[in-house]
Formats: sequence, C-alpha cells, structure tokens
Amino acid sequence: MEVLVAVPLPQTFTYHWPFEQAPRFGQRVVVPWGRQKRIGLVYGPCQVSALPEGMDSASLKSVEQVLDDGHLLDGAWRQLIEFAARYYHHPLGLIALEALPKALRVLNARGEEPVMVTKAQAHAEKRLLAHQQAAGVNAKCPEKDGPSPPTVANPPTLTAEQQAAVQACSVAAGFTPLLLYGVTGSGKTEVYLHAVEERLKRGEQVLVLLPEINLTPAAQALYETRLAPHRVVVLHSNLAELQRTKHWFEAATGAADVLIATRLGVLTPMPRLGMVIVDEEHDPSYKQQDGMRYQARDLALMLGKQRGVPVVLGSATPSLESWQKAEEGQYKRLTLTQRAVTGASLPKVELINTANFPAKEGLSWPAMQALVSTFEAGKQSIVFLNRRGYSPQLVCGGCGWVSNCEHCTAHMVWHKSERNLRCHHCGAAQRVPVQCPCCGNQDLTGFGRGTQRIEETLAGLLPKATVLRIDADSTRNKGQMEALLDEAHSGRADVLVGTQMIAKGHDFANVNLVLALNVDASLFSHAYRAPERLFAQLMQVAGRAGRRGGEATMLVQTRYPQHPLFEALKAHDYERFANHEMQARREARMPPFSYQATIRADHRTLGNCLAFLKTARELGDPLIQPDEPVFICDPVPLTVVRVGGVERAQMLIESESRPALHRFLSAWLPLLYEHAGSVRWFLEVDPVEL
Repeated sequence: MEVLVAVPLPQTFTYHWPFEQAPRFGQRVVVPWGRQKRIGLVYGPCQVSALPEGMDSASLKSVEQVLDDGHLLDGAWRQLIEFAARYYHHPLGLIALEALPKALRVLNARGEEPVMVTKAQAHAEKRLLAHQQAAGVNAKCPEKDGPSPPTVANPPTLTAEQQAAVQACSVAAGFTPLLLYGVTGSGKTEVYLHAVEERLKRGEQVLVLLPEINLTPAAQALYETRLAPHRVVVLHSNLAELQRTKHWFEAATGAADVLIATRLGVLTPMPRLGMVIVDEEHDPSYKQQDGMRYQARDLALMLGKQRGVPVVLGSATPSLESWQKAEEGQYKRLTLTQRAVTGASLPKVELINTANFPAKEGLSWPAMQALVSTFEAGKQSIVFLNRRGYSPQLVCGGCGWVSNCEHCTAHMVWHKSERNLRCHHCGAAQRVPVQCPCCGNQDLTGFGRGTQRIEETLAGLLPKATVLRIDADSTRNKGQMEALLDEAHSGRADVLVGTQMIAKGHDFANVNLVLALNVDASLFSHAYRAPERLFAQLMQVAGRAGRRGGEATMLVQTRYPQHPLFEALKAHDYERFANHEMQARREARMPPFSYQATIRADHRTLGNCLAFLKTARELGDPLIQPDEPVFICDPVPLTVVRVGGVERAQMLIESESRPALHRFLSAWLPLLYEHAGSVRWFLEVDPVEL
C-alpha cells in the first residue's frame, strides 16, 4: 500500500495493509515512522513487483490504524494536489498533508488523534443535517437545491455596468475565466454578492479568496448579512485550531455554502463547488513564500478548470499576467468604469515635488496644509507609508555606527514605542542602547521614517486630532485590527497612518484626503515587478478617498513627478500604465513573455551555497535540448544574503516555453536530491522576487 507522508522527499512510502476492508484514496492512517508514529494518507495499491530489490511484502511495516473512510478527499481533490505537485515540483505528501488542518495531520503527545477532530466532525454533521432539512431534500442527494434565497432590505441599486457583469457571471457555464476590471469603489463586491446568490439558488457552493486575513472579518459579516440563511464560514491561519477544523469539515462535507478564505482555502475540498472568486487577484500575498511556493490565483484557475466552474478574478489593477490573457481573449473581461455611489468620483491626484517643497519630519509644507484643512473640515485623512517602525535604523553621528542585525545582512529597525531594536527578517530584538557601542556617544538618532515616527509628527501637527496607526505592530494581538477599523469606520479617528494593510478592501465613508510618502524607492528598484506593485498600491490607497461623493484628493510626495508611472496615476489610467510596462517586459523578455524558476540554496557558509548551485548548473547543462532552449543563469547571493545566521544564494532558470522549462525541471531535480549534502535547497516556480 502506497502512503503519502509529510516529508520533503518526492515519493510515496510502502506499507502493509492488514485490514479486511479495501483501502481507499484519502483515508487518514497512522503509520510507524522510525521510533514515532505519523498520520499519512492512503494513495493507492502497490504491486509486489514494484518493491525495492531485496524487499518482499512480509518485511513491510504495517499500517497501524485507519482514522476515517477518506470520502471527503475525493478524486477531484486528488487531481488538484497532483497537478500542484507536478507544476511546483514539490513532494506530493507535503502538499496533501499540509492542505489539511493541523488536527487532521498531527497526532497528539500520546500518539493519538486529537479529540477536537471528533468534535469538529460532529459539528459539521449537525450543520449538514440542518442544511439538508432547510433545503427539503433527501440526505443522499443534497446537491439538488439550496435553501430558499435570502431577502435583504434595501440592497444597493446596481448600475448598468454592474448588471451586465452580474449577468455575465450568472450565465457563465463550465470553466470560464472572467476578469472583473473595475475602478476602486465601482462595486465589485456587489457583483460578487449577486453572482454568489445565483449560485446558491442552484444549490452550489462558492469559494471566495481574499489576499489578507485582516479583510476576512468585514467580508464574513457582509456575506452573512446579505446571504442569510446560507452558511458562511472562513478559513485562515489565525483561527483557533478547533474553529479552523470545524470550518474545514463544514466546507468539505457541503454543510457550508460559502467559504471565505486566504490562499490556503484553494486546497479545501468542496463537493458542490459552483464558482470561485479571487478578489484583488493581483495581490502578491496570494503567493506562498515557504513550503510549496504556490500562487493561489493560478491554482484557483486550475481548480475551476478541473471542476468545470467559472472563476472570477477581480481587481482595479489586474496583474499583468491576467491583463495579457484578457488582451489575448483567454479571459473574458468585464469592465466597471464608474463608481457605484451616485455623485462619487475618483480622487484628484496631485504630485508634490520635494525638490521644490522639501519634507520636514517626512511631510512637505503642502501636505501639512492639506492635512490641517481636511481635519478642520471634519473629514478623515489617510497617510500611507509602507514602512513600519519608528526609523529603519539607529545611527551614531560620532563614529557612524549603525544598528545592524548580528544574524542578518540587514539593519535593525528602531521601534520607539517598544523601546527596542528589531530585525524584520529574523525577528531578533534587543533594547535600544543608551550610548553608541563603539564610541560611547549618547547622541543616537533615527535615520529615515516609519509609521511610528509619522504618527508622532502628526500628533504634533494636529494636537486635537485622533491619529490611528494601522500596521503589523499595532494589530499584532487578536481583536486589535477589528477595534482599529471600528474606530476608523465610526469616524472617531481623524487621521489613519498605515502600511499596505489600509490600502485595499476597506470602505471608509469619510476619507477625503490620501497622502502617499516615500514612494520613490520603488521607481528604480532592481526588482522588475516593483513599478507594478507601486502603481497597484497607489491606485488602491487612492481608492479609499471620496467613496461617498464630494471632491477628494490624493497627494504624492516625489522627487520625480515626470515619471510615466505618475502620469498614468494622475489619470487613473491603468491601461496606459499596463501598456507601458508590458512593452518594457516584452523588450526584456520578462514574464509574462517568459517563464522562470529559481533554485535557492541555504547554508551556514555562502561558499557552500554557491558551490552547490555551481554543481547544479553543471548537472543541468547536459539536459538542455537544442530545440527547447532553457537558460541557466549564474548563481548569485540574495540581496539580503544572510537571515537568521543562514547564508542564501539563488540561481535563475528561464525559458520562453513553459512546457520546455517543466520538462527540464522534471529531469534535473532528481539529480539535485542526490547532490545536496548539507545544503538546504528550494525550488520556486514563477517567482515574484528575484
């Protein structure tokens, strides 16, 4: 019997099946693993002829316990994880087991299945029974009809463009990729809600993916209100384990009608799936950065293709990959050009040339005037700075000492409110020194500005105003994000200072001014996606202003006001920016006009990393076929070469043919497993950072 186990090896493991009942794919089983026991998944039968040389069935270890019948992990789920394993060249066992809640894949300290699994199963069965009774159908065929459609008092009136988009989503049959391209405030969420309603009337489930956890509470509240009595559940990594397990069972059994999830939700089995929605599809948060480095948007598209259901990709600033496919006709583009609220218009974008108006404590004179005027008018402002902490580094003016991290090639960020220095790469922290460690100078100052420092500056500029800071530091504890957003939405806050956490998905009714700081670094970054990300961030944060009507303004402090990116931003013209950026990508043969993968090597010494990558290149060169060109670049250290005491280097592999790239990787990777030695290495397909 072949069993999947969560280990970083590209293979299944063979065990003896001692039970009378025939095994089934997806059954969770307990198997011996060295001196321990582990939960594995039944994959399929093993022929005796396939056993390693010198081994027969009598010498195999036996499966010790069967935990369930595996009916929730059906053939459709198997098809998706097998595709993911092939495309991302990641061990199938890791993908399969890590797609499950922790309680379903890890035994407790006594080597037993956690009790919460039984509780979660009973909870889901109760919910499923209630769902079937409400639908008035027999338990054997719950998919025929759903509960009666919800009624909502005074739902928003749809614009003509929204009605057309809803109609397109409703009539879409089979696998249909739909790119919902709408300006900020155009009512994309309202389109989603109407499209979901139509699917629920047919007794289908809907998967809604969001890029960040902090967007899920508001989304859940809205969907529950609008779609009652249908069951809406959420899945993300911040849920308590029991709650996450309950919600997973509800989705997998069909007891839940709508699943709102972050990227991990794409691998959740849903037996009645009828539509997938990916909101803010351009967001880089959909790309997993450890383990299987998958792109949830792309897996959602494959899920839709395999299940034969429509996939809606929504964004005001679509990824260039999605935009290109819409241009080629592979995706159907639905366009919302106007804001949904009558009288609401996009904010006027004005550029503040810091060559003419130098910034003092991060703010230029025109920016200060605008903030004061907005506060006096009783309106809210947003100050966007995508850098948390007080200052990026602490420096000594006497000898030039800088607060570097001992474990990383990076600076430690000064967090003044917490009185410590913290590395944002490895998490190391230490108290702020009272004097320079090198020369004893007590005059240590912060260099650069983060959200904490701007918050302090605003408190001095607007002493009577309530200034709220929303970033990863101020929302670290449970409930803090919800409390801050409640203050913002209620109008009790006058100025919101934050990172990209406040740039998307929030419907602030009273925001009249947006100020963007420190944007120039991304204009000339070595990362080829930096302009695309900057434009998306600025368009998104601009969209928080003027959503209920009236004149609104976005101010951008920059030293380069003539840059083409800002010209497109002033006109709110994504198409102009996309065409300019696509031409640059086409000339440089960068994605979406080529296909890439990277091999990263980690070790205590950089020399070993580079030596492994050099060997990997030597192993790969003979595998390249003349008619299928694949290019292997030289190995180089990463920009931040050391993190947590571990040195890192990488090597880029690219091709103009996706099939050629994957055929090469399939032949090459088995050789790397044999030569890794003490070096840890990782493959990333379709990397977003180089």
